[in-house]
Amino acid sequence: MKDWDELHADGDMELYFCECADIECREKVSLGRSDYRRVRADSRHFVVMTGHAVPDVETVIDVHDGWAVVEKASNVTSLVEGLDARAKPGDDADA
Repeated sequence: MKDWDELHADGDMELYFCECADIECREKVSLGRSDYRRVRADSRHFVVMTGHAVPDVETVIDVHDGWAVVEKASNVTSLVEGLDARAKPGDDADA
């Protein structure tokens, strides 16, 4: 993820792919890098476009202009943590 173009855009706002459950979704969310890092600091939290949450498996925990933060259900914690490819604390990679 550290090589994604979204992470190297100029300016305060950057584009990130919607992290909703729809594998066909290619929409992008505009938000600051610090916002994205804050959300993804927890492996169960994801950035989705407004209206893209799936209530059966996630809960909207924060709403912003055009995007929201969802939290996956606790029964999938081990799954989302295992699939989280970002650097873990102590790694030298810039996630």
